[in-house]
Amino acid sequence: MATTTTSPSTGKKAGKGAAAATAPLASSTVFIPAAKSMMFETEPNSPFSDGYSIAREREVLADFLADPSRQHDENDPLYDRHIELIDREDQLDRMKAQYQSSKGADPLVEHKEAVAMNFLGSLVDDGVDQMALHTKEAFRMFMGRSRDPEKKLEPIIGGKRVAAALRALWVLTGNDNPYADWGLLRHEQTIKEVGKLLAKHIADAQAALDQQKARGLTFSVLQSSSPQVLNLGFKSPYGYAVAQLVTDFDFFVRLQKTLERKNLRSDAQVRQIITETTRVIRRVFNETARFDRWLMREEMKGLCRADFVPDGDPEGAKRVQFAAEVFGPCPAEVYSGKLQPRHSRRRIQISQAERKLLQVVSDEMLRREREADAGALDEAAAQEIAAKLV
Repeated sequence: MATTTTSPSTGKKAGKGAAAATAPLASSTVFIPAAKSMMFETEPNSPFSDGYSIAREREVLADFLADPSRQHDENDPLYDRHIELIDREDQLDRMKAQYQSSKGADPLVEHKEAVAMNFLGSLVDDGVDQMALHTKEAFRMFMGRSRDPEKKLEPIIGGKRVAAALRALWVLTGNDNPYADWGLLRHEQTIKEVGKLLAKHIADAQAALDQQKARGLTFSVLQSSSPQVLNLGFKSPYGYAVAQLVTDFDFFVRLQKTLERKNLRSDAQVRQIITETTRVIRRVFNETARFDRWLMREEMKGLCRADFVPDGDPEGAKRVQFAAEVFGPCPAEVYSGKLQPRHSRRRIQISQAERKLLQVVSDEMLRREREADAGALDEAAAQEIAAKLV
């Protein structure tokens, strides 16, 4: 809430009766009039120590500022407040200039030290990130496979391709694309589940080896006689997450084949667990690549949250409709930003009015989701009743 306080006038331009009085007395003492008190508006986040509010003062002086003739009338009761406003605006400009020139540094920091920030380089990868693989299964998982010329083999989406897809989605988040957020979130969730599955299989295999060690048999884990080292150099954080998954899968395969070689698992058991785990990972890769394939179409690259606003851009409405047909409705918690991917380039600055409008859209999406969930529950209940009657 705005408050009004009093402050001594700056004395830059005196108002009526403010001229210095110098009438001498018998003792030759000179009387200097005290500075006049002035009313002014304040605000909590004022840059001035006394809380002076430039914006609220401008509101109070709106009529005065709209009349040029009053601005030169020193007898006007608002004249001194106008002079104070000009002075405060000059002060604020100087404060801003000082802050910018010092890069917002602490006052104890010298100016030459502060400007050195302008010459600070960006962080770079001077070293080479590498990944060593021991098994053909893991190498294929990373490399993938294109369609062969004779079309006898189905193509396989590998980790390298998925890393590129994730980078594309990561870039699209910078355009405030909620479906790109959703694609990354789904990938993160499913990869987390795959990680738990691999961790369980690895723990089980190591437990089997530890059990033999407790009985006096120490078995070494198989490794390649010539492991292949691949340079990574991914352009997004998600590429390295894919590399971590592939190396975990590589170690999982090594353990399974160790159990087979040491007669702790049968050939069929090892083949089955490797095949099933491979299929789980490839399903995740396929879904992630699907988000990339459709969202990176030329006509879809501009998709953003503003497209969801009713009566907005017709082209934006078409993008929203297409995305909903391909992927289904975007979840309200993703659209509102309540759920966000682990890494994002979203740096959107919007006004308060735009934020409220997007919140209205999010609330409507949430309402529809709840109605759909309620309808699904009713349908399930009806089917359950029908089944009991049969």
